[in-house]
Amino acid sequence: MTRHSLELPALYGSSPLGFLAALGTLHLTHHMLDQAPQLSWAGPDAPAILHTHQPLTHDSLADLLATQLPIQPEKDALALAPGILDQPRSSGPGAPNDPLRMPLPEALAHLRAHAQAERDHNDNHAHWFTSLINTLSASPGKTEDTTAPKRTTKDSSQALYTRTTPLFGRTGRMTLPSSWATAAQHCINNPNHLHAALTNWKRVDGYAGANLDHSSLGDAHMVSHGKPTQQGVPGATWLALHGFAAIRLIGNTNHPQATSWNTTTNAFTWPTWHPPLTTTALTTLLEHSAIRTPSKPAVLENLGVTAIYTAQRTRLLQGDGPLSPGQRVTHRSRNHRHPTRCATTPKRNDRNAYTMHP
Repeated sequence: MTRHSLELPALYGSSPLGFLAALGTLHLTHHMLDQAPQLSWAGPDAPAILHTHQPLTHDSLADLLATQLPIQPEKDALALAPGILDQPRSSGPGAPNDPLRMPLPEALAHLRAHAQAERDHNDNHAHWFTSLINTLSASPGKTEDTTAPKRTTKDSSQALYTRTTPLFGRTGRMTLPSSWATAAQHCINNPNHLHAALTNWKRVDGYAGANLDHSSLGDAHMVSHGKPTQQGVPGATWLALHGFAAIRLIGNTNHPQATSWNTTTNAFTWPTWHPPLTTTALTTLLEHSAIRTPSKPAVLENLGVTAIYTAQRTRLLQGDGPLSPGQRVTHRSRNHRHPTRCATTPKRNDRNAYTMHP
């Protein structure tokens, strides 16, 4: 069977936003194509490559992705799984601001219903629910500190609320549903954002993103009007939020865990690879123990891994900050024969889209 390859020049594997956006592209196209797409990387510090059974251009891929934009993002921003983000905020003393942090009994009831629908109708809600809402680790309400696990109180009368994915950094009153809706609305207002997300990032003044991109913090000396402002990438952010589907949330009572997330260091760790992988194979690779503790180069090479990167969650005065620039924690194999690109030589106009690696 003939497979077609399309390089996505803006989605570099060395960038946490670029990596997650590539995963999101894979998951979105997986639901829209007749045969499963695959994802690989052109090499360390290089762009993603989407492999499909039908030829695609950047224009046609962007048009295809746009069909998954929600009709009314302010009401329900996740078109692939309606109702997951459309949750009422919990009421009562100490209830968290994020509607996805729901009382544990309520979350378990939702999960049971979604799991039954998956068994009966192959519904995908259970997968999305467990990618965004961690029912295996609960904490009291009020502020959720993502820098360290919280121990639950001995007072059994205090309500416990689910945690959400650590990939999303919460700042001020920012929530995952509102961030998803804002990114989607930008893409609806300007369809070029999705094409730019794949080819040449366009930063938008005043758009904060979802704390996935350290370069979105626009200092005063970096912008023409001389005032500090957020400069996020709406299209890439919208794709990256869909990439959360690849990260499994686990935990042990009050100790949350997640695939590719180090709770101790509060950092995101991810690989790039050469053999094209489907969504199922990708999940298997991300959960491989060699990715979490990359101490055996021969094992990584057998897995097709070309590099491993990490990005720590930064902190702001009002809450979580964006993920820091990606840093490589493994070196390129001497036997690696695939083309690579130097990360210190930008090939597009976005001055903030590339990260220099040691």
